[in-house]
Amino acid sequence: MPILEQGYQHWAGSLHGHAWRWAAITRQGIRAQAGNKWLRWIFLGAFTPALVLAGFLVFWGLFEQKSSVLAPLLFLFQGLPEELRAGPRGFRTTFWTLAFNTFLRVELYFSMLLVLLAGPELISQDLRFNAIPLYFSRPVRRIDYFLGKFGVVAAFLSAVIFVPVVLAYALGVGFSLDPLVFRDTWRIFAGTLAYGAIVVVSAGTLILAVSSLSKNSRYVGAMWVGIWIVSGIAAGQLGAVVRQPWCPLVSYVGNLDRIREGLLDTPAAYERLRSLFQAGQDQLRQGARPSLLGGRRRRGPDNMAPPLPRPPEPPRLNGPSGTSTDEKAADLPWPWSLAVLAGLGVLSVGILSVRIRSLDRLR
Repeated sequence: MPILEQGYQHWAGSLHGHAWRWAAITRQGIRAQAGNKWLRWIFLGAFTPALVLAGFLVFWGLFEQKSSVLAPLLFLFQGLPEELRAGPRGFRTTFWTLAFNTFLRVELYFSMLLVLLAGPELISQDLRFNAIPLYFSRPVRRIDYFLGKFGVVAAFLSAVIFVPVVLAYALGVGFSLDPLVFRDTWRIFAGTLAYGAIVVVSAGTLILAVSSLSKNSRYVGAMWVGIWIVSGIAAGQLGAVVRQPWCPLVSYVGNLDRIREGLLDTPAAYERLRSLFQAGQDQLRQGARPSLLGGRRRRGPDNMAPPLPRPPEPPRLNGPSGTSTDEKAADLPWPWSLAVLAGLGVLSVGILSVRIRSLDRLR
């Protein structure tokens, strides 16, 4: 065969150390997934709860300062207890905890959808087209291959969890104008980051292990739906029939919910909020009782009694089917759920090691 062109072509790329070999796989994976229209829509929609969280923290900061900016919104505060309106800074930790807990609870479902759209093809397509030997024909180790694939999932999840949390926390601190805000809220910020890291590591390793079990990406997606939704339904049914404390541990999302509530201590926040509104109800009832002179105390404009605020109820751990889990889940220590996720992580690493080991050498 004749040589049509002979010469030297200079390579204009940049050199990186061996520690960053996995980054090339991650970049290529992100570029490939960015072409998915559904993934882009879900990714953009995942920032809606972040906007709500940031808006609430800004609103709360202005409320603490009793800013005149909130003058047109005074009607929103009529049903609040007097203690809360007089000293909102004393309840900063409670409301920040509930705000971040609600954000992470909603964001978890967006995270599961992102994993469903971005994760099934990461390894299954390489198995289908026998592309793994091409990876290992270059100076890429198995750990580099796994880290590169894991980085694709971690990039999307980190973008919708860590970035909104950091920005919202910065806005909340900036609008509070109180140097004590760090003392009151640093545990909330640290717990939120820890929970985000658990979601990224757990979901990332689990979807990679599931993706390595089949060459068909649709089967992988079906298995992830089973882990996400079917496990929650199974936990609810077991809780209704067996009624054992271990039943809620079957739900993957339920375990993440309990870890989140344990790290943020949301039960204590809900209890304090319930006590606050219960005290407000008692004060309003006292004001509506007849006085010693035979008349009634002032009720407000047009002789109408102000509405009694109801104490909020904490959200129950519900499965995707709408059935609530067993009531004993409230007494289940959240480290048990952490141990279950740790066990799933070890199992996932074992599956990956077994599934990829035979493909280390070129065939």
